[in-house]
Amino acid sequence: RDQVNAVIFGSVLKGYGRARCMERVMSVFEEMLSRGIEPSVATYNAMVDACARNGQMEKVPELLKGMKARKLEPNLITYSTMIKGFCQRGDMPAAFNVLEDLKKDLPDSKPDEVVFNTLLDGCAQSGLAAEGEWLLREMQAQDIQPSNYT
Repeated sequence: RDQVNAVIFGSVLKGYGRARCMERVMSVFEEMLSRGIEPSVATYNAMVDACARNGQMEKVPELLKGMKARKLEPNLITYSTMIKGFCQRGDMPAAFNVLEDLKKDLPDSKPDEVVFNTLLDGCAQSGLAAEGEWLLREMQAQDIQPSNYT
């Protein structure tokens, strides 16, 4: 039996993503698919994280298309990572669009403290005080207590 599975590929993808080796991330992902190894939601989350860490958020829509084609649904981690990627590159409109998608697509899952803190940080970096205040009110309305990080 082939010992190289989606979990191992996922670990390799994470490593290359964190090392900022985006070309390797893409080639390892392609190799995984060419071997007929089915990616999981965790695999796609590693890919989205690599895009976020490497300023390549333009690759994310294609990844999401691949997920949907495989009948895999993005989860809170997927959305949270996309928000992080857009905030890091200062694209706050895109980050807020992902927040809206999260609320619409995952009705059973609410944005958590990590999502709000990421957005608040993005607002602070982009000088969006009014949006930051709105997020704080939104957090409190959802009974999410601001933390030391907030």
